[in-house]
Amino acid sequence: MAIREVRRAGLTMPINNPRFVNNSWLRNCDHITLDFEDSVPQSQKPYARIIAREAVGLAGQGGAAINIRINQGFIEADVTAASWPGLSSLSMGHTWSADEVRLMDQYITRIERIRGLRPGSITLGAACDSPVGTVQSEEIVQASPRVKNFGGGGGYDYSMQLGVDMFVGFDQFVYPRGEGALIARAFGKSFGISVHLPDTSGSVADAERSYLQAAANRKAGGRGGGGLHPNVVEPMIRGLTPPPEEVEQARQVLAFYNEQVEAKGEAEGELDGLTVDKYEAARASELIEWAQACAEMDGKKERARREAIARQEAAHTSPGQPTTA
Repeated sequence: MAIREVRRAGLTMPINNPRFVNNSWLRNCDHITLDFEDSVPQSQKPYARIIAREAVGLAGQGGAAINIRINQGFIEADVTAASWPGLSSLSMGHTWSADEVRLMDQYITRIERIRGLRPGSITLGAACDSPVGTVQSEEIVQASPRVKNFGGGGGYDYSMQLGVDMFVGFDQFVYPRGEGALIARAFGKSFGISVHLPDTSGSVADAERSYLQAAANRKAGGRGGGGLHPNVVEPMIRGLTPPPEEVEQARQVLAFYNEQVEAKGEAEGELDGLTVDKYEAARASELIEWAQACAEMDGKKERARREAIARQEAAHTSPGQPTTA
């Protein structure tokens, strides 16, 4: 199984809020989404495009992958404003058709050529936040090789279109969300999965619930998460990172399969009451690889933050002024 990008926890924020953007790189996110869309008033969208290049640089100082969420009705203007060095991906929340994805691809390809960006370096994420998008999901996910992340099928916009309450004690999005995850899996895309946990409060800062959600998602094959409040970043990372005891068990399973099953020409064997076959071995291998990828991402972020802090301290030290007391 191919290891997905490490995007266990991220924050989405309006790109025109300097306090949020300036502090975003200190939040230990794996990814950050700077929003051109719903969180930015119509009157502020031109300004949002102007500051995009600087915002990408600021948010990326901590090693997070930077995504910009664009507006469905302003694809050319938003893609042009957002596509600069340091940008990892673009996404469109209200993806309704494959034609929209192909149009995004065309504009990105042109901008990459004009600005000297590596061809294909900017990937796409599509979120089907409407029934129309859900029924066209299979076409959308295949519309461009740039599409790496796919999801949707829930959230406030979807609840409005379905005419259902957002915060209830049952899973009102079980079909559309499951459909999106199934199609993403079928075509090898990263996907957002959300195992249902009752949520009647709608709190975006509930750390304990975020951990329980992330841990449940990991057990269901999920590897990514995101939120709106810094409180949820650490719990999501913890919930989506395999704990050491699971990694050790996976190593034992894989070693047993290699040495006691495959090497002896057997199809399966038993280890401490667990039947170990090629499928369990593959599961163990993926878990080990995922744990290693998480550790590498954590190291990358730590180094990036240290370097950014050092640059800032150097910039604020006058020539000839001692750096220590």
